[in-house]
Amino acid sequence: MKITGIEAYQAELRYAGKAYSFSHGRKYTTFITTVVALQTDSGHVGYGEVCPCGPAYMPAYAEGFLPALEQLAPLLIGEDPTQTTRILRLMDSALNGHEFAKTPIDLACWDLLGKVAGLPVYALLGGELVPRVPLHRVVPLASIAETLEILEQLRDQGFRSFQVKLGGNIDQDVERMKAIDASRRVGEILVGDINTSWRQDQVMRASRMLSDVDFYIEQPCREYDENRALNGKIIHPLKLDENLTSVGEVRRAIEDHAMQAAAIKLSRYGGLTRSRIIRDMCAGAGIALTIEEAWGSGIASAASAHLAVSTPPETLLNGTDIHNYNSNQIATGQPKVNNGFMTLSDKPGLGVEPLFEALGKPVFQI
Repeated sequence: MKITGIEAYQAELRYAGKAYSFSHGRKYTTFITTVVALQTDSGHVGYGEVCPCGPAYMPAYAEGFLPALEQLAPLLIGEDPTQTTRILRLMDSALNGHEFAKTPIDLACWDLLGKVAGLPVYALLGGELVPRVPLHRVVPLASIAETLEILEQLRDQGFRSFQVKLGGNIDQDVERMKAIDASRRVGEILVGDINTSWRQDQVMRASRMLSDVDFYIEQPCREYDENRALNGKIIHPLKLDENLTSVGEVRRAIEDHAMQAAAIKLSRYGGLTRSRIIRDMCAGAGIALTIEEAWGSGIASAASAHLAVSTPPETLLNGTDIHNYNSNQIATGQPKVNNGFMTLSDKPGLGVEPLFEALGKPVFQI
């Protein structure tokens, strides 16, 4: 099998809530997603997607994808897409960094590998170990009253794991977590996601003030060494996200005992090929994992779900049905969500197809 053509499509995804708000004043109502189609001489077509969560969350932005693709695409024509590691190495040789731009190509290669093998991608990543992926839902930065209202709505839908955006005024954040804990139901998992907004002293203060609240503190400080220095100084388990951008950085965090949990976002590592390695490293070290994407439609949700489904259950903390954060859809066959859990079909590949009537004409072709 050889790649004979590459197309890219872009579309706007509209957030289903009022606004997606988190620290540093970041607030979004729409996101631009990119879907890549890899055409082959066998007639199979593979699909992948990347959707940065705004330009200020990670070193990725939607407008940067097409210039990056212009660098990558010519090298890929004539290559075998089922050789996923070779394809990623070719992309690395052509473009340093820009992992988000490599992600939809890598995902499309895995989609093709599954279609040719006649297997769902999760079977190629280790097999079905978690048939029903427990989901967390993000609760945007809001007033205490709004937060409690959103939580009750999510609880009624069956969700029991919540990632609460913090990172505003520390005293208000503490009161928000206390109010959430007071309304807590049995078996719920809470994560306070600070998105790099606190200093070390603020983290230590918050951990002391919330000593009787069981929750994870996620990415409180901007720099890795700031977070590493909190080891042994706070009572809550520390979850890293933004600081983990490569296999080497994840290895360092494991060796430093700098985290008890981690978030794996596929687009941070260039897709499934490296994310699978990071998943297995963390599983071997006893690190709890959230496996997700920054944003996207059903294609992005399916890709992260395939990795989550093939993760040892003792390692998987939760996943995310990111496509259900949008009021519009651009794909069919996306993972199904019921009572706080996500399931995949057993269709070959990622099992998801784009809705081309929603995508329109390609913005890139080769």
